[in-house]
Amino acid sequence: MKTELLIQMDGLMKNKERVFVLAASNLPWDLDVAMLRRLEKRILVNLPSVEAKEDMLRTFIPDGVRGLDLKYNEYANNLENYSGSDIRLLCKEACMKPLRRLIAEVEEQSTNN
Repeated sequence: MKTELLIQMDGLMKNKERVFVLAASNLPWDLDVAMLRRLEKRILVNLPSVEAKEDMLRTFIPDGVRGLDLKYNEYANNLENYSGSDIRLLCKEACMKPLRRLIAEVEEQSTNN
């Protein structure tokens, strides 16, 4: 599949029509050298700062959720090497945990009755 992609990219460069190719990778250091040669411009987007992570946590889990006193800054400091997508998924899972616990309790009660 990689070979076919490289062949198609070579074909684009020979074509007189303008084609804009935008590629993204979570692991840019693992990209094939042949692919990197075909991508003329590279922009590295760093992982979010601690402040940005804290803002994301506040967005995904707002203040006052069920009376919780969340230490957003402390949590943000512990999310080293987490991307924005990782943080969103983490918050989603954290929000689902009480619901899963409730479902398990209801199922347990129904089997006991």
